[in-house]
Amino acid sequence: MPAFTTTKLIRSLGVAACGLLLSTAVMADTQKFRISLDTNPSHVRNKGVALFAEELQKRVGDRLAVEVYPSAQLFRDRDVPKALRQGALEMGVPGTWQLEGSEPNAAVTALPMFYGVDPDITHRLMDGELGALVNGKIEDRLKVKVLGKWADAGSIHFYSTDKAIRSYDDFKGMKIQYSGGTTFAARIEGLGGVPVMIPFSDLPMAMSQGAVEAIASSREGVRTAKLWDSGLKYSFDDYQFMAQYVPLVSERFWKKQPADIQKAIVEAWDVAVIQQREMVAQAESDAALTLKEHGIEAVSPDEAARAGARKKLMQTQAALIKTMNIDPQSEKLALQELQAASVEF
Repeated sequence: MPAFTTTKLIRSLGVAACGLLLSTAVMADTQKFRISLDTNPSHVRNKGVALFAEELQKRVGDRLAVEVYPSAQLFRDRDVPKALRQGALEMGVPGTWQLEGSEPNAAVTALPMFYGVDPDITHRLMDGELGALVNGKIEDRLKVKVLGKWADAGSIHFYSTDKAIRSYDDFKGMKIQYSGGTTFAARIEGLGGVPVMIPFSDLPMAMSQGAVEAIASSREGVRTAKLWDSGLKYSFDDYQFMAQYVPLVSERFWKKQPADIQKAIVEAWDVAVIQQREMVAQAESDAALTLKEHGIEAVSPDEAARAGARKKLMQTQAALIKTMNIDPQSEKLALQELQAASVEF
Protein backbone atom coordinates (compact mmCIF):
# COMPACT_ATOMS: atom_id res chain seq x y z
CA MET A 1 0.00 0.00 0.00
CA PRO A 2 1.45 3.44 -0.88
CA ALA A 3 2.70 5.51 2.03
CA PHE A 4 0.35 8.42 1.39
CA THR A 5 -2.65 6.06 1.37
CA THR A 6 -1.58 4.47 4.63
CA THR A 7 -1.21 7.89 6.22
CA LYS A 8 -4.67 8.92 5.06
CA LEU A 9 -6.13 5.69 6.40
CA ILE A 10 -4.50 6.20 9.80
CA ARG A 11 -5.79 9.76 9.94
CA SER A 12 -9.29 8.59 8.96
CA LEU A 13 -9.26 5.93 11.63
CA GLY A 14 -8.05 8.49 14.15
CA VAL A 15 -10.88 10.86 13.28
CA ALA A 16 -13.42 8.03 13.47
CA ALA A 17 -12.05 6.94 16.84
CA CYS A 18 -12.25 10.48 18.16
CA GLY A 19 -15.82 10.72 16.88
CA LEU A 20 -16.74 7.48 18.62
CA LEU A 21 -15.15 8.65 21.87
CA LEU A 22 -17.00 11.96 21.62
CA SER A 23 -20.28 10.15 20.93
CA THR A 24 -19.68 7.82 23.88
CA ALA A 25 -18.93 10.81 26.09
CA VAL A 26 -22.17 12.51 25.04
CA MET A 27 -24.11 9.32 25.73
CA ALA A 28 -22.43 9.04 29.12
CA ASP A 29 -23.52 12.60 29.94
CA THR A 30 -27.13 11.88 28.98
CA GLN A 31 -29.16 11.15 32.09
CA LYS A 32 -32.17 8.88 32.16
CA PHE A 33 -35.42 10.56 33.12
CA ARG A 34 -37.87 7.72 33.65
CA ILE A 35 -41.55 8.43 34.26
CA SER A 36 -43.71 5.65 35.71
CA LEU A 37 -47.48 5.43 35.14
CA ASP A 38 -49.77 2.48 35.87
CA THR A 39 -52.46 3.45 33.34
CA ASN A 40 -52.38 2.51 29.66
CA PRO A 41 -51.20 4.79 26.82
CA SER A 42 -54.76 5.74 25.81
CA HIS A 43 -55.52 7.18 29.26
CA VAL A 44 -55.74 10.98 29.52
CA ARG A 45 -53.01 11.05 32.17
CA ASN A 46 -50.63 9.23 29.85
CA LYS A 47 -51.50 11.56 26.99
CA GLY A 48 -50.73 14.57 29.17
CA VAL A 49 -47.41 13.05 30.29
CA ALA A 50 -46.55 12.30 26.66
CA LEU A 51 -47.00 16.01 25.91
CA PHE A 52 -44.75 16.84 28.85
CA ALA A 53 -42.06 14.42 27.64
CA GLU A 54 -42.16 15.99 24.18
CA GLU A 55 -41.95 19.53 25.56
CA LEU A 56 -39.10 18.58 27.89
CA GLN A 57 -37.07 16.79 25.22
CA LYS A 58 -37.32 19.88 22.99
CA ARG A 59 -35.87 22.00 25.79
CA VAL A 60 -33.03 19.76 26.99
CA GLY A 61 -31.97 17.93 23.83
CA ASP A 62 -29.69 14.98 24.56
CA ARG A 63 -28.94 16.07 28.13
CA LEU A 64 -31.88 13.97 29.32
CA ALA A 65 -33.29 10.77 27.86
CA VAL A 66 -36.99 11.10 28.70
CA GLU A 67 -38.65 7.68 28.89
CA VAL A 68 -42.33 7.07 29.74
CA TYR A 69 -43.24 3.63 31.10
CA PRO A 70 -47.03 3.00 31.04
CA SER A 71 -49.17 0.14 32.38
CA ALA A 72 -47.08 -0.32 35.57
CA GLN A 73 -44.07 -1.55 33.62
CA LEU A 74 -41.86 -0.05 36.32
CA PHE A 75 -44.07 0.58 39.36
CA ARG A 76 -47.70 0.74 40.42
CA ASP A 77 -48.75 4.19 41.55
CA ARG A 78 -48.93 3.06 45.17
CA ASP A 79 -45.21 2.16 45.01
CA VAL A 80 -44.08 5.35 43.25
CA PRO A 81 -43.46 7.47 46.40
CA LYS A 82 -41.07 4.86 47.82
CA ALA A 83 -39.29 4.45 44.48
CA LEU A 84 -38.79 8.21 44.19
CA ARG A 85 -37.52 8.49 47.75
CA GLN A 86 -35.01 5.66 47.19
CA GLY A 87 -33.81 7.10 43.87
CA ALA A 88 -35.06 4.08 41.91
CA LEU A 89 -37.19 6.36 39.71
CA GLU A 90 -36.97 9.94 38.46
CA MET A 91 -40.66 10.87 38.13
CA GLY A 92 -44.19 9.63 38.79
CA VAL A 93 -47.66 11.20 38.66
CA PRO A 94 -49.76 9.30 41.23
CA GLY A 95 -53.29 10.19 42.31
CA THR A 96 -53.86 11.98 45.60
CA TRP A 97 -55.61 8.87 46.93
CA GLN A 98 -52.34 6.98 46.42
CA LEU A 99 -50.42 9.60 48.40
CA GLU A 100 -52.69 10.06 51.42
CA GLY A 101 -51.16 7.08 53.21
CA SER A 102 -47.74 8.74 53.07
CA GLU A 103 -48.81 12.38 53.29
CA PRO A 104 -52.43 12.76 54.51
CA ASN A 105 -52.70 16.41 53.43
CA ALA A 106 -52.67 15.25 49.80
CA ALA A 107 -56.28 14.17 50.39
CA VAL A 108 -57.54 17.62 51.37
CA THR A 109 -59.75 18.03 48.25
CA ALA A 110 -61.45 14.70 48.95
CA LEU A 111 -62.64 15.83 52.38
CA PRO A 112 -66.40 16.43 52.94
CA MET A 113 -66.04 20.22 52.55
CA PHE A 114 -65.20 19.71 48.86
CA TYR A 115 -68.15 17.41 48.17
CA GLY A 116 -70.21 18.63 45.20
CA VAL A 117 -67.96 21.67 44.69
CA ASP A 118 -67.50 22.98 41.14
CA PRO A 119 -64.20 21.69 39.66
CA ASP A 120 -63.21 25.25 38.73
CA ILE A 121 -63.19 26.17 42.43
CA THR A 122 -60.98 23.19 43.21
CA HIS A 123 -58.57 24.28 40.48
CA ARG A 124 -58.47 27.82 41.78
CA LEU A 125 -57.69 26.72 45.34
CA MET A 126 -55.13 24.07 44.47
CA ASP A 127 -53.37 26.33 41.97
CA GLY A 128 -53.08 28.98 44.70
CA GLU A 129 -52.19 29.30 48.36
CA LEU A 130 -53.80 26.05 49.49
CA GLY A 131 -52.00 24.09 46.80
CA ALA A 132 -48.68 25.68 47.74
CA LEU A 133 -49.21 24.68 51.38
CA VAL A 134 -50.09 21.08 50.52
CA ASN A 135 -47.28 20.77 47.95
CA GLY A 136 -44.78 21.90 50.57
CA LYS A 137 -45.96 19.18 52.95
CA ILE A 138 -45.75 16.56 50.20
CA GLU A 139 -42.21 17.65 49.34
CA ASP A 140 -41.06 17.57 52.97
CA ARG A 141 -42.59 14.20 53.75
CA LEU A 142 -41.84 12.31 50.53
CA LYS A 143 -38.51 13.95 49.64
CA VAL A 144 -39.68 14.99 46.19
CA LYS A 145 -40.12 18.08 44.06
CA VAL A 146 -43.72 18.89 43.08
CA LEU A 147 -43.46 20.39 39.60
CA GLY A 148 -46.54 22.60 39.72
CA LYS A 149 -50.25 22.35 39.02
CA TRP A 150 -51.90 18.99 39.51
CA ALA A 151 -53.17 17.11 36.46
CA ASP A 152 -56.84 16.11 36.30
CA ALA A 153 -58.37 12.65 36.49
CA GLY A 154 -61.96 13.89 36.26
CA SER A 155 -64.91 14.44 38.56
CA ILE A 156 -65.96 11.36 40.53
CA HIS A 157 -69.60 10.21 40.39
CA PHE A 158 -71.60 7.15 41.46
CA TYR A 159 -72.79 4.51 38.98
CA SER A 160 -75.10 1.59 39.71
CA THR A 161 -76.23 -1.69 38.15
CA ASP A 162 -79.79 -2.89 38.84
CA LYS A 163 -80.88 -0.30 41.37
CA ALA A 164 -81.16 3.28 40.15
CA ILE A 165 -79.82 6.04 42.40
CA ARG A 166 -82.22 8.93 41.95
CA SER A 167 -81.83 10.61 45.33
CA TYR A 168 -79.55 10.43 48.37
CA ASP A 169 -82.09 8.19 50.12
CA ASP A 170 -81.29 5.42 47.63
CA PHE A 171 -77.75 4.95 48.97
CA LYS A 172 -78.93 3.28 52.16
CA GLY A 173 -77.42 -0.20 52.46
CA MET A 174 -75.98 -0.29 48.92
CA LYS A 175 -72.66 -2.10 48.46
CA ILE A 176 -70.50 0.46 46.70
CA GLN A 177 -67.03 -0.15 45.25
CA TYR A 178 -64.10 2.20 45.72
CA SER A 179 -60.48 1.79 44.61
CA GLY A 180 -58.81 2.90 47.83
CA GLY A 181 -58.42 5.86 50.13
CA THR A 182 -59.87 6.58 53.57
CA THR A 183 -61.86 9.54 52.26
CA PHE A 184 -63.61 7.40 49.65
CA ALA A 185 -64.76 4.89 52.24
CA ALA A 186 -65.86 7.62 54.66
CA ARG A 187 -67.88 9.35 51.94
CA ILE A 188 -69.74 6.16 51.03
CA GLU A 189 -70.49 5.41 54.68
CA GLY A 190 -71.55 8.99 55.33
CA LEU A 191 -74.13 8.76 52.54
CA GLY A 192 -75.50 5.49 53.93
CA GLY A 193 -73.73 2.98 51.68
CA VAL A 194 -71.43 0.07 52.46
CA PRO A 195 -67.90 0.61 51.08
CA VAL A 196 -66.27 -2.36 49.34
CA MET A 197 -62.64 -1.90 48.25
CA ILE A 198 -62.00 -3.48 44.85
CA PRO A 199 -59.24 -2.40 42.41
CA PHE A 200 -60.69 -0.78 39.31
CA SER A 201 -59.07 -3.42 37.10
CA ASP A 202 -61.09 -6.12 38.90
CA LEU A 203 -64.44 -4.35 38.55
CA PRO A 204 -65.93 -6.20 35.55
CA MET A 205 -65.65 -9.57 37.31
CA ALA A 206 -66.88 -8.18 40.64
CA MET A 207 -69.90 -6.54 38.99
CA SER A 208 -70.83 -9.64 37.02
CA GLN A 209 -70.71 -11.69 40.24
CA GLY A 210 -72.89 -9.21 42.11
CA ALA A 211 -70.17 -8.32 44.62
CA VAL A 212 -71.19 -4.63 44.39
CA GLU A 213 -74.31 -2.72 43.42
CA ALA A 214 -72.61 0.55 42.58
CA ILE A 215 -69.18 2.06 41.95
CA ALA A 216 -67.36 5.39 42.32
CA SER A 217 -65.59 6.51 39.15
CA SER A 218 -65.11 9.24 36.58
CA ARG A 219 -67.11 9.14 33.36
CA GLU A 220 -63.94 8.51 31.40
CA GLY A 221 -63.10 5.58 33.68
CA VAL A 222 -66.48 3.99 32.95
CA ARG A 223 -66.09 4.64 29.23
CA THR A 224 -62.58 3.23 28.84
CA ALA A 225 -63.53 0.08 30.80
CA LYS A 226 -66.85 -0.27 28.89
CA LEU A 227 -68.59 -1.07 32.17
CA TRP A 228 -72.02 -1.12 30.52
CA ASP A 229 -70.95 -4.56 29.29
CA SER A 230 -70.68 -5.57 32.97
CA GLY A 231 -74.19 -4.43 33.84
CA LEU A 232 -73.83 -0.72 34.61
CA LYS A 233 -77.16 1.00 33.94
CA TYR A 234 -77.42 4.23 35.93
CA SER A 235 -75.31 7.24 36.93
CA PHE A 236 -75.72 9.71 39.76
CA ASP A 237 -73.65 12.74 38.79
CA ASP A 238 -72.92 14.26 42.19
CA TYR A 239 -69.44 15.71 41.55
CA GLN A 240 -68.00 14.16 44.72
CA PHE A 241 -64.64 15.82 44.11
CA MET A 242 -62.19 16.53 41.30
CA ALA A 243 -59.72 13.66 41.35
CA GLN A 244 -56.19 14.79 40.49
CA TYR A 245 -52.67 13.51 39.90
CA VAL A 246 -49.57 15.08 41.49
CA PRO A 247 -46.38 15.50 39.39
CA LEU A 248 -43.47 14.29 41.55
CA VAL A 249 -39.74 14.26 40.79
CA SER A 250 -37.22 12.48 42.99
CA GLU A 251 -35.42 14.92 45.28
CA ARG A 252 -32.18 13.00 44.69
CA PHE A 253 -32.45 13.56 40.95
CA TRP A 254 -33.71 17.14 41.26
CA LYS A 255 -30.84 18.37 43.43
CA LYS A 256 -28.26 17.01 41.00
CA GLN A 257 -29.61 19.11 38.13
CA PRO A 258 -28.28 22.53 37.11
CA ALA A 259 -30.69 25.46 37.27
CA ASP A 260 -31.40 25.46 33.53
CA ILE A 261 -32.47 21.81 33.53
CA GLN A 262 -34.72 22.39 36.57
CA LYS A 263 -36.24 25.40 34.80
CA ALA A 264 -36.83 23.37 31.63
CA ILE A 265 -38.61 20.59 33.56
CA VAL A 266 -40.94 23.03 35.34
CA GLU A 267 -41.70 24.98 32.17
CA ALA A 268 -42.43 21.81 30.19
CA TRP A 269 -44.88 20.67 32.88
CA ASP A 270 -46.58 24.08 32.97
CA VAL A 271 -47.27 23.82 29.23
CA ALA A 272 -48.41 20.19 29.32
CA VAL A 273 -50.70 20.35 32.36
CA ILE A 274 -52.87 23.08 30.84
CA GLN A 275 -53.42 20.96 27.75
CA GLN A 276 -53.97 17.85 29.87
CA ARG A 277 -56.76 19.52 31.83
CA GLU A 278 -58.40 20.60 28.58
CA MET A 279 -58.17 17.03 27.29
CA VAL A 280 -59.82 15.71 30.46
CA ALA A 281 -62.67 18.22 30.21
CA GLN A 282 -63.27 17.18 26.60
CA ALA A 283 -62.94 13.48 27.44
CA GLU A 284 -65.50 13.82 30.24
CA SER A 285 -67.92 15.58 27.88
CA ASP A 286 -67.44 12.95 25.18
CA ALA A 287 -67.78 10.13 27.73
CA ALA A 288 -71.13 11.50 28.93
CA LEU A 289 -72.45 11.14 25.38
CA THR A 290 -70.98 7.65 25.04
CA LEU A 291 -72.61 6.52 28.28
CA LYS A 292 -75.94 7.87 27.12
CA GLU A 293 -75.57 6.04 23.78
CA HIS A 294 -75.07 2.79 25.71
CA GLY A 295 -78.26 3.25 27.68
CA ILE A 296 -76.88 4.54 30.98
CA GLU A 297 -79.53 6.79 32.54
CA ALA A 298 -78.11 9.87 34.24
CA VAL A 299 -79.54 11.79 37.19
CA SER A 300 -77.79 14.87 38.56
CA PRO A 301 -78.77 16.24 42.00
CA ASP A 302 -79.19 20.00 41.94
CA GLU A 303 -76.92 22.39 43.84
CA ALA A 304 -79.24 22.55 46.85
CA ALA A 305 -79.30 18.75 47.16
CA ARG A 306 -75.50 18.56 46.90
CA ALA A 307 -75.16 21.29 49.53
CA GLY A 308 -77.46 19.31 51.84
CA ALA A 309 -75.34 16.18 51.36
CA ARG A 310 -72.19 18.22 51.96
CA LYS A 311 -73.57 19.52 55.26
CA LYS A 312 -74.40 15.96 56.30
CA LEU A 313 -70.93 14.72 55.41
CA MET A 314 -69.32 17.65 57.23
CA GLN A 315 -70.50 16.09 60.49
CA THR A 316 -67.84 13.41 59.94
CA GLN A 317 -65.00 15.73 58.90
CA ALA A 318 -63.50 16.44 62.33
CA ALA A 319 -63.19 12.73 63.14
CA LEU A 320 -61.86 11.99 59.64
CA ILE A 321 -59.16 14.65 59.90
CA LYS A 322 -58.10 13.32 63.31
CA THR A 323 -58.01 9.72 62.07
CA MET A 324 -56.00 10.62 58.98
CA ASN A 325 -53.75 13.07 60.84
CA ILE A 326 -54.41 15.91 58.42
CA ASP A 327 -52.83 19.21 59.49
CA PRO A 328 -55.46 21.57 60.96
CA GLN A 329 -53.69 24.39 59.06
CA SER A 330 -54.67 22.76 55.75
CA GLU A 331 -58.27 22.34 56.88
CA LYS A 332 -58.51 25.92 58.15
CA LEU A 333 -57.14 27.45 54.94
CA ALA A 334 -59.34 25.21 52.76
CA LEU A 335 -62.46 26.20 54.72
CA GLN A 336 -61.60 29.89 54.47
CA GLU A 337 -61.02 29.74 50.74
CA LEU A 338 -64.15 27.65 50.09
CA GLN A 339 -66.24 30.11 52.09
CA ALA A 340 -64.71 32.97 50.09
CA ALA A 341 -65.86 31.10 46.96
CA SER A 342 -69.44 31.04 48.37
CA VAL A 343 -69.51 27.31 49.12
CA GLU A 344 -72.19 26.51 51.73
CA PHE A 345 -71.60 24.28 54.76
